[in-house]
Amino acid sequence: MIQEFDIQQLIYDEARKKLETGDELNEGKNYKKYNEALDIIRDEMNKNHASELSAILEDANAENYIKFLIARYIRERQINVEGMENLSALVNSIYDSMAGFDFLTEYIYREDVEEINGNSWDDIEIVTEKGWEKTKKHFSSPGQCLDIVKKMMQLGGVIIDGQKPTEDSFITKGVRVSAIIPPCVDEDCGAVFSIRKQKNIVFTKEQLIENGTAIADELDFLDICLNHGVSIALAGATGSGKTADISYLLSNISRDKRVFSIEDTRELNNITKKDENGVTISRIVHTKTRPHDNDKMNIDTNKLLKRSLRFHPDILVPAEMRGEEAMTAQEAGRTGHTVLASLHASTALAAYTRMLTMCMMSGTKLSEQLMLKLIIEAFPIIAFKVQLPDNSRKFMKIIEAEDFIDGRIIERTIFAYVVQGREMTPDNLRIKKMTGKHTRVGSISATLAQRLLEHGADIGQIRRFAGEDWNPAGLLEI
Repeated sequence: MIQEFDIQQLIYDEARKKLETGDELNEGKNYKKYNEALDIIRDEMNKNHASELSAILEDANAENYIKFLIARYIRERQINVEGMENLSALVNSIYDSMAGFDFLTEYIYREDVEEINGNSWDDIEIVTEKGWEKTKKHFSSPGQCLDIVKKMMQLGGVIIDGQKPTEDSFITKGVRVSAIIPPCVDEDCGAVFSIRKQKNIVFTKEQLIENGTAIADELDFLDICLNHGVSIALAGATGSGKTADISYLLSNISRDKRVFSIEDTRELNNITKKDENGVTISRIVHTKTRPHDNDKMNIDTNKLLKRSLRFHPDILVPAEMRGEEAMTAQEAGRTGHTVLASLHASTALAAYTRMLTMCMMSGTKLSEQLMLKLIIEAFPIIAFKVQLPDNSRKFMKIIEAEDFIDGRIIERTIFAYVVQGREMTPDNLRIKKMTGKHTRVGSISATLAQRLLEHGADIGQIRRFAGEDWNPAGLLEI
């Protein structure tokens, strides 16, 4: 809350007295309703201070200055708001409505909130680790909802309007927003939106184990693959925790590995390591896409992925593959680069057909059978993640694919989470807890074991995951 308005409060109180006593200077004037006052201040700010408004999330000093301007315009325009006797509260309220995101600001910056879903202007729900709930707060009208959504989209450089009524953007680092506006939704709805927040922390191995996300063997296996030349694709639905897993894996790579990451907005936070003197010791390059209607101006994941090869990376991280960049990623994975990527898929095996679909978007003339073989060669490991009905996130399967023969992917399951049951809430309306167990199911192939060995992995560590019949000396004699 702001504290600098004592003198301003006296001026505000004096103006209210004049209204109440019918002072001739204010004769005929009435108290403004809040929305009327908001419209007046918004017009002044948009006309005279658009740049300050656009800087609000990036500049820590912008908030106080904007509040100062709001108080100035309230005084100059002799605005008095019905039911608002405290100027400081009025300034803060107008600030949240205009420069912030109205009541959404509270939830955007609340640490336990993972998602904010707007089904309509007056139907908002939040999602936390404990589940979802409807909020008591909502926008004042469909128009205000639409204005706020447009502003959120603009912060990521995206214009959403009647010509482009469905768009994705970001508000700030780690906060993504998707929206649909009229004519694709009813006018009286205002807008439909979903705000997804990436936690600004990197989970430790101990935390992931304690949360039941994985067991130590699973995490160690993924670590040894990423550090020794074996590409990994993390598959799952939205909200399953794929980005958090990428952050964890990158935080555990060898210091000498050079990493090149590509994102739509920065979500891989806190993975750059510094020594006790604040000197950066990790070798990580972060890049972001730049969407644009003009194809020549558009910088997408595929363009950055191709450009990344000029920067001599050891590990490429196209954080989320959605299109033809999968073709470039699999080519990189087959030509000496380690790739860590995520994608949406419904099962571990479905991740390969999903990548096939994306590769075919590139216009390749290769047959689907050959393309699948190349994808399997590039991404031998799939880690499939799910958010269960109790909102816990689990690695459901980690598989190794070996080949594609006679229309079937030849694969071996190395780890699996076996669901054993559920516990309901006392009212029997929701699932309180899913019960199950992470299990080691099988071993990696001799081919993968040899690949790890040739990329410098410790034999003892490889033996943890290889079959008993693996004989590195025998393989070397072939």
